[in-house]
Amino acid sequence: MESALISVVVIVATLVVAGIQRIVGFGFGMVMAPFLVLIMPPHEGVMLVNFLSIFAPILIMWQLRQYIEWGKFLWLAVPALLIMPAAAWLAVHTPPGPLYIVVAAVVLMGLVISAVIRRVSSRVDGRTVQTLTGIGAGAGTVLAGVGAPATTVYTVLSRWSLLKMIATLQPLWLVMSAAAFGMKWALDQGQLPGLPWWGWVGSTAAIIVGIYLGQWVQRRVSDQLIGRSVLALAALGALAALFTGVRMTFF
Repeated sequence: MESALISVVVIVATLVVAGIQRIVGFGFGMVMAPFLVLIMPPHEGVMLVNFLSIFAPILIMWQLRQYIEWGKFLWLAVPALLIMPAAAWLAVHTPPGPLYIVVAAVVLMGLVISAVIRRVSSRVDGRTVQTLTGIGAGAGTVLAGVGAPATTVYTVLSRWSLLKMIATLQPLWLVMSAAAFGMKWALDQGQLPGLPWWGWVGSTAAIIVGIYLGQWVQRRVSDQLIGRSVLALAALGALAALFTGVRMTFF
């Protein structure tokens, strides 16, 4: 796919996914990563997800700053940052085909687990659960640009308040995405997605517009409908990435 067309697709996708992140608290990795690794080399696609994921949380975090649970944030963020250097080295040295499969598998596993544990009535929380969630989120963010499956599972298990969850996850995405981008950039000798300058500027601007559109939509659409749409998009993208990874690896 030509660079100009890729840039247009990335800008449009960023606009949509920024809106989704404003509505449900996540979306950049779970929705965007599977599609980006189909239209550009997978290492570059994950790097782009990490880069763009830095900006949306800043705006959302400011809007919801009074609801952030900073203690819970630290118990999620510290384990995530500790696991990320090893995961970054593994991501840089992973061939493209298996990386497609990793992206798809992480998303699909998160979707399946989330669907299953929604039926569990008991509440599970605590420092151990938060630490394991941070490890899963950090590794997933570096390897596949996807940290949301781990935090989605934790949200369901702990019965986390929706507004507090959305607010607290934003500084987590900010810290993890910035760390993942910096680590892989350093380890991979500065490899960046090959977008023209206007592609980078347009993507960044699309984040701002998307967040305000998401805020407008959130007031007019039910949470249930939005949640189902996000899961459907993530599943379709993951299945497409899985097919591509299997084809590249085994055929």
